[in-house]
Amino acid sequence: MTIKKLWAEDKPALAFYALSIFGILVCLLTELEKYLPSIEAICGGPNSGCSTVRKSDYSSLFGISLGIWGIASYIVWMAVYKIRPPLAGLFGGMLMGGEIYFAYLQFSVIQAICVLCMTQFTVVLLLNVLLFATAYQSGKKTVWRLAFVAMTIVAFAGFYFPQKARAQQAVATDASITSWGNPKSDYRMEIFTDYECSHCKNFEPVVEQIMKGYPEIYIIFRDFIIQGHKLSPMATAYAGSVAYYEGKDAYIKTRMELFEKQENLFDLLKARLPMMREDKVMEKAVDEKIRKDKERADAVNISGTPTSVLTRKGETVKVIGGFLPFDEIKKDLDKLVGRPAK
Repeated sequence: MTIKKLWAEDKPALAFYALSIFGILVCLLTELEKYLPSIEAICGGPNSGCSTVRKSDYSSLFGISLGIWGIASYIVWMAVYKIRPPLAGLFGGMLMGGEIYFAYLQFSVIQAICVLCMTQFTVVLLLNVLLFATAYQSGKKTVWRLAFVAMTIVAFAGFYFPQKARAQQAVATDASITSWGNPKSDYRMEIFTDYECSHCKNFEPVVEQIMKGYPEIYIIFRDFIIQGHKLSPMATAYAGSVAYYEGKDAYIKTRMELFEKQENLFDLLKARLPMMREDKVMEKAVDEKIRKDKERADAVNISGTPTSVLTRKGETVKVIGGFLPFDEIKKDLDKLVGRPAK
């Protein structure tokens, strides 16, 4: 059927297909934003809400990016519409529930708004309004519309409650031997560093200020060993052994010393490493800690140091890449713990 004929015979169908194709284009732009700086610039650059959302834990589902999921969903949606419009309405309810959940994440959890994502939300909303008005036969409109509302609620709950349960479980169980503060706190700051990274050394005084000014935040120090830094693995192993044998206070002191003496790190480790005990249990614990740090870094798409990940009740609020002065990072920390802005 040509567009002209479709316009003459079924305007709602033409509108549905046109909006769906526009939605596919938005999803495609969302995917290309990862690779094309020009698209990222349109969204506001590397520090924009789009970039923050893209780097969050919620930018993929089962390892597949949401942009790809979106393209596939539109294709299936159009196919279902062609077969039977009322069923497309139910499918749309499922998608609407997912979009509402992701909008909730942006406003309440990530606390950053992606322009492309909200455009996508608007397209799905308009398509569902169109289906709500035109897809159902006159005798069964009420039943189909109630089914649509039910499907939307079920889809939202299907995303929301499992994620909430996983987040709460992570808060209850995830602790690190290289950390500071109360592991039961709702507020966490994960700091990824490398002992040979000069920016990480500059960030350490800021970390000390955070520890003093925000005792309610549980800080997890995670190791992100940069390829080519030959001393970092040894420094990481040594600091981990201190944490294992002597506890967190000794670890904090050792960590600061390793950064303070970064320019003479080889001499420091040469003197300290022979003092480490040969203990398979300790080595296994430190290796496991490093493995978990690597998994966590991959999960939040970390590519450099220092990087800080702020979480509230197990849900990622913001990923902060690079060194920031205390006065700048303080704004995000105040928002994290709910302190009034000054």
